[in-house]
Amino acid sequence: MTTFADQTLEEQIAQWRAYIRRRQGLHGPDVEELEGHLRDQLAALTEADLTGDEAFLVAVKRMGNLDALSREFARAHSERLWKQLVMAPDADEPANKSYAETLVVLGLAVAAALAIKVPALFGHPINPNEEFPVFYARNASLFVFPLLTAYFMWKRGSDVVSGLWLAMPFAAGAVLANVFPFSKGSDTEVLTLLHLPIALWLAVGFAYVRGRWFADGGRMNFVRFLGELAI
Repeated sequence: MTTFADQTLEEQIAQWRAYIRRRQGLHGPDVEELEGHLRDQLAALTEADLTGDEAFLVAVKRMGNLDALSREFARAHSERLWKQLVMAPDADEPANKSYAETLVVLGLAVAAALAIKVPALFGHPINPNEEFPVFYARNASLFVFPLLTAYFMWKRGSDVVSGLWLAMPFAAGAVLANVFPFSKGSDTEVLTLLHLPIALWLAVGFAYVRGRWFADGGRMNFVRFLGELAI
């Protein structure tokens, strides 16, 4: 049976095991078999560069498809999702790493706020007494998604070359949204408003899975993340 060096992950497995053993009708061999399945899932997910918390979340939900007890555990411990999605470091995480992530997140949040204000300097102000500028609707995804991509790249430890490749779709999107001669209210402009965010969200997905889009179940991991984020 696979043993993990990540102590936090082993503690999460122990919590799951204790929960399963409290249920009547399950004997030692049954629990060991279920734990073996769980550890196999975790091994595959951690090899795909998921963090311990992410791997545990996904593995337990997959186990929920096999038996009702695991499904009940996943439902009871759904708060672990927020540990993955928001900046909530483990209690035993090194303080310097926690502070670094706090600074990165705050820096990116400030950058997003400034990105929305900068167009006002170039003749695109937001006036509550006037019609909302279509410029902001066309560029909405460009104010946030590049910074979210940067966060995932930092979190996953991606290299500079990957960053340059991922910068290309955002550059192309910026050119399309601001250089193409749209007619006001045209079908082309409406299609751009609807589909540009979807296209750029895929770039965010590549950063999330660290480029493993076509291997190791990367696409499905991102789909799960998207569904859990929406929930």
